[in-house]
Amino acid sequence: MSLTGIAAVLALAGIPVSVLVARWQMRTTLAQAEASHRTALAAAEANHRSALEVARQQAEAERDRWILDARRAEYRLFQNSLNQLRRALERSDLGDSEMEEALHEVHDSSHRIAEVGPDEVHRIAKFIRERCYPMRTWPRDRRVELWRLQVAPARVSLDEAINEVISGRSPTSTP
Repeated sequence: MSLTGIAAVLALAGIPVSVLVARWQMRTTLAQAEASHRTALAAAEANHRSALEVARQQAEAERDRWILDARRAEYRLFQNSLNQLRRALERSDLGDSEMEEALHEVHDSSHRIAEVGPDEVHRIAKFIRERCYPMRTWPRDRRVELWRLQVAPARVSLDEAINEVISGRSPTSTP
């Protein structure tokens, strides 16, 4: 066999080796591409989870802000309705429609407090409401005395509980 034949045989033998080397290079490139894809997918999932967490925290903060605003408004309305009732009890005669309206407003307002919570503030508001109902049938002097002895101290407890809720602490006071 001549040199040309040997070169031709070596060239023919080199083709499968070249194909084999190309195949190894292709597998290596595919493995690197797969690893890059997995890394990019993991980064995208981490970014997605992070974005969801930020959105959840923002929604939670907005809800907390909303509930605090609702509580402040309802607490203020309840305090105003108690002031209105106190004035009506101090100056009204029995069966006065102003006193009845004030009692209804205290009743409604205490139930709205139950909707925004917390339970401790609602419990004190309910205690006050229940002390106020029977007062409409009593003489004026007795109403004023019972307001001073029962409702006024409960209002102090209510104020303390409200301040704790507004400041972010849990209410612990009792009437």
